[in-house]
Amino acid sequence: MQMQKHYKCLLWKTLWILSFVSFILAWYTNFSQSVFLGSGALAWFWNALIFAVLAIPIKLDCHSCDVCQISK
Repeated sequence: MQMQKHYKCLLWKTLWILSFVSFILAWYTNFSQSVFLGSGALAWFWNALIFAVLAIPIKLDCHSCDVCQISK
């Protein structure tokens, strides 16, 4: 059971990091009017939004976790 919580925390943190990186890349491609890895600003903004939305239910499912330092 404890190992499953570690995977959930790792997945949650990975999705948030991917969302943050996608958001930064969206800003970069928007201001520089360029394409990064074949995607423009709109695609990177959508990636950031999708990664963030996928991370939210994983975090809300965490009720008591030593990894996240949550105790309810």
